[in-house]
Amino acid sequence: MISSPSPMPDRLRRGVAAYLSNIRRFSRNVWLVLIYGMGLGLTFGVVMFTFNFYVLSLGPGFDEAFLGELQSAASFATIAMAIPAAWIAQRYSTKWVMIAGGLIGAVAYMGIVLYPTREALVGFRMLAGVSMSLGTVAAAPFLMANTGAAERQWAFSFQAGLSTVASFFGNLLAGILPGRLGALVGAGPTDTLSYQLALGAMIGLSLLSIAPLLLLRPAATAAATQAELPWVQLRRYWRLFAIVLLPSLIIGLGAGLMQPFMNVYFRNVYQKPDAAIGIVFALGGLAMAVGQFAGPPLADRFGKIRTVMLTQALSIPFLITLGLGAWLVTAGLARPEVFFYLAGVAYIFRLALMNLSNPVYQTFVLERVPEQAQALSVSLTNLVFQVGWFVMPQVSGRLQVAHGPAGFAYVFAGVTAFYITAIAVEKWFFGGQKAAGEAAVLTG
Repeated sequence: MISSPSPMPDRLRRGVAAYLSNIRRFSRNVWLVLIYGMGLGLTFGVVMFTFNFYVLSLGPGFDEAFLGELQSAASFATIAMAIPAAWIAQRYSTKWVMIAGGLIGAVAYMGIVLYPTREALVGFRMLAGVSMSLGTVAAAPFLMANTGAAERQWAFSFQAGLSTVASFFGNLLAGILPGRLGALVGAGPTDTLSYQLALGAMIGLSLLSIAPLLLLRPAATAAATQAELPWVQLRRYWRLFAIVLLPSLIIGLGAGLMQPFMNVYFRNVYQKPDAAIGIVFALGGLAMAVGQFAGPPLADRFGKIRTVMLTQALSIPFLITLGLGAWLVTAGLARPEVFFYLAGVAYIFRLALMNLSNPVYQTFVLERVPEQAQALSVSLTNLVFQVGWFVMPQVSGRLQVAHGPAGFAYVFAGVTAFYITAIAVEKWFFGGQKAAGEAAVLTG
């Protein structure tokens, strides 16, 4: 008797067919923005991996505490630009706002390479924050205007996934690029000059990534000049914004405590070279992409907010594992060369789970605010998230300076507490609501 075929291939085929069906709905404008995001993702992967090591290579006075100050400076600039960026995105073409953000980012990278002083690094890191604020605030409303309800979640998650895949290759490249470029001029792989050459190469790539934006066509939307001013919208929708943004604030506090220092964590706790850390970061980026691509079908099946809470909760055991590594290895209770692999796996799974939820929650919020307030919504989401990246890197940097590598145990304990709090807040606000009821509660 011939056994019936397993249903798994059928489910897989249906899943692939659903993806292809939704991807085919993407307009030319959406694909151009996706290509632009991939270019930025590749650049970002190299820059963010290399930047911390570049700063630490500059000598005395350029320590982990200063890294925290630099991240706080960038976050402060992003926070300060939140409301102005929303106004700019409403007043001017989102196409040209994204282009301007890309050009400002290239100038910031150039300054970071050419002027390696404390004051200049703070200034150009802030300029990079301005660039990120403009690009983020303009891109999300542009995608909202160029997608329909059926493919919108797929477009947002696909954008995040493609950018993350590009960052995966950026992290791989960052692990070898300083050594290869430095060898051309007789510099060692961890010399300042090697890091400068790697960062300098990204200036041209960031400019090249802007090219697809020049081909964008205007979307058929109402004139931005007819929209309410951001502060008027803030007064009108303050209750809505307070509800949907509080979880982002809490998650941002946890992320700011940990994320800017993950390459430092692997180097200082486990004594690993840049190339090994680059592989971990690259695999983490690939796992993030897989998670982001999995977001739309999960959101369709379980609902957006349930998907967000589930993936955040599943990430907590991996955070605890990372903290245990810092404690056990520095106390001599675990071998660093062994626990490094466990910590690497925990880091990769945590990245995949947490970043799966980001585009899902972003779409959840944007679908529940009026169209004319979407730019402000993105700005405020950026603002509250960056509050954590403004405050907490300084706390994390000082913990590391005070306690050495063991300070990361305190860091991950704090991150775990923040994430548990965020899940509780989401459950309180949204957990008991039906999909249709959510909109009524939020907009009432």
